Amino acid sequence: MKKKILILLFLLGGVELPAQTIVQELFSVGGPSHVSDMDVPAPTSEGSILIAMPGPLSPGVRVLSITDNAPGGGNTYKQVPGAASSCAGKASLDIWYCENCKSGVTELKYHFSGHVPSINTFLEISKLALSSIVDGSGVHVSDGTGTSAGLEVGPSITTTATDFVVARYFSTDPTPTGVTPAPWKYKSTYVYALDRPSGTQQPTLTGGSDAGSFCISMAAFKTAASGAISQLGSGARHSRTGSTLFSDTELP
Repeated sequence: MKKKILILLFLLGGVELPAQTIVQELFSVGGPSHVSDMDVPAPTSEGSILIAMPGPLSPGVRVLSITDNAPGGGNTYKQVPGAASSCAGKASLDIWYCENCKSGVTELKYHFSGHVPSINTFLEISKLALSSIVDGSGVHVSDGTGTSAGLEVGPSITTTATDFVVARYFSTDPTPTGVTPAPWKYKSTYVYALDRPSGTQQPTLTGGSDAGSFCISMAAFKTAASGAISQLGSGARHSRTGSTLFSDTELP
């Protein structure tokens, strides 16, 4: 008997902003496997950048590759250099992305070096640069320890453009419930900041456990040039309706 448990959380419709726009965001919890499948609820759009943030729940397990089912041949995903992190004995984190991404993706596969459970996150972002998208290198915190006040201080990254900055995290229970400073937005597996100007960016997770352990992987992605944004339609949102949280259990 094989049991597969998949939990997806996604947002459709996008957040309307003058520049960068989150089109879809979701995470999946995969059972023990060398390959964790993730279904994307709506086909990805032309001009979007796809960011995959794997999280195998075992130390020392590597992410071998990320693949998808884009029509005409899948996209090629690259690892952000310097972003990989680990929490001793618990999890490994990483950030991957594609450039000049083909549209129409409805499924991703996360390929691991071991047969492990995982928590994986996916973002579709519009109005980012289509190539040479990563601003510098990624940064990370491995085997971090929170403060007695439940704060988990993330790494700092220096941006040189108007960037989308994302930080994937893993924390021991009770997990954080928020993030500071104000431009940062909190999600259950990552935090992010849109349209950040050049300078130093650093999130601090709040509401975590007293002196708990954590790890964080972080990267910055450059916005599209103004001409490219105009071609995509500045301020236009991808018109998709609905949002949902669902669980799918298969017992073949």
